[in-house]
Amino acid sequence: MTAETPKNKTGKVLLTALAGAGVGALAGVLLYSEKGLARRRKFRNLRVDHRLHLRGDWDQLKGKLQHAYTQLTDDDLAYVEGKGHELVGRLQAKLGKRKRQIVKLLNAL
Repeated sequence: MTAETPKNKTGKVLLTALAGAGVGALAGVLLYSEKGLARRRKFRNLRVDHRLHLRGDWDQLKGKLQHAYTQLTDDDLAYVEGKGHELVGRLQAKLGKRKRQIVKLLNAL
């Protein structure tokens, strides 16, 4: 075994610190770039679609919503099977609530 000189130890510490900073910078660029933000938004939207579980007759549910929120029109509440994200988006814009709140509201009906 050979003893390391203080100069070699300092070099290794400096190299390790620079490598860590480089990895951190790369992670920051990947996570917070425009593509990364768009990717996370897309994932969140997909997750909302999967959690939307409408049970029962949509006309009855629509009537309950219109009774609770009188500003909603038939066009706002148009629902097409498999296009729940569009309904959630319209309700979000009209009611000024977050997507999670809208999904929770719809699932509770």
